[in-house]
Amino acid sequence: MALPYEVVKVIEEAVQDPEKAAKVIRAIEEGLGAVREEAKAQKEVVKAELKDELTKELATKADIAVLRGEFREEMARLEGEIKIIRIWLKVMVGVMIAGFTLFNPGFHQFLKVILSSIGT
Repeated sequence: MALPYEVVKVIEEAVQDPEKAAKVIRAIEEGLGAVREEAKAQKEVVKAELKDELTKELATKADIAVLRGEFREEMARLEGEIKIIRIWLKVMVGVMIAGFTLFNPGFHQFLKVILSSIGT
């Protein structure tokens, strides 16, 4: 990796000997190249670690499919319970109507009139 011109000039001015300045510049360039290569290698490692962490935290299509199946099972169970409740409500309404009818004195009179008219 080549250093910018301004940096090379500053090094050449600071180190009066041109050979030593060239060695310093090469050493810095090689060091920067090594840092760049290490950064590239670390980039892949960090990318893989980040992907693993996100995969653990985020819901996948498979997770959603499992939840959807559980939701459907729960909905079917609740629908069954609602059907049972509806049946019980109909039975209770029938019992209430029968009770109100059978224990109503006016209904008894009505039945006597009907039975007496049928019997004659």
